[in-house]
Amino acid sequence: MRIDPASLSPSAVYYTLISTLVPRPIAWVATREADGARNLAPFSFFSGVVGRPPTLCFSVGRRGPDTPKDTARNILRSRAFVVNIVPFALADAMVATSAEVPAGVDEATLAGLATVPAARVAADRVVGSPVQYECELFQHVPIADGEEITADLIIGRIVEIHVDDAVLDERGRVDPRLLDAVGRMGGAAYCRTGELFERRRPG
Repeated sequence: MRIDPASLSPSAVYYTLISTLVPRPIAWVATREADGARNLAPFSFFSGVVGRPPTLCFSVGRRGPDTPKDTARNILRSRAFVVNIVPFALADAMVATSAEVPAGVDEATLAGLATVPAARVAADRVVGSPVQYECELFQHVPIADGEEITADLIIGRIVEIHVDDAVLDERGRVDPRLLDAVGRMGGAAYCRTGELFERRRPG
């Protein structure tokens, strides 16, 4: 089968992407509103960019051409956010924070989550997340389809990393099995780090 994205509806293209770009890590992004209220939402178009400087990126689809979602709006204003890695134990809470709610509604409270203030940026860390990246906005790239902006690509510079000692192996390195992170598949499907295999690079 060959697919010309231009021949499909946007929803069909989206479903094809989320069903084939798998598994995708989930950026559970915490920001603050202008009045200091907490905001928390998950995004699975998420990746690391480079180790020097330590940088990550994720994209936030827009509600409309002139209407960024709360997460993007907050980051563009404050230039601060925290990406929390989602463990299996908090999978249900993460899904609960994906609900469409009015601006100013605290998703962490709705999902029964506790947070603590980040050390270096004006945002929050989710208690129970095994890895948390405190970030400052490095670059914002509006993604457009013709003249219409459809998403905001957020590139963040990591200024501090928090790692729970419970997910470290005897060498002090993160063990993916202990991390038990949740990944996004297509539709309502998710996966978790657990069954792994190794292949050594040549040379």
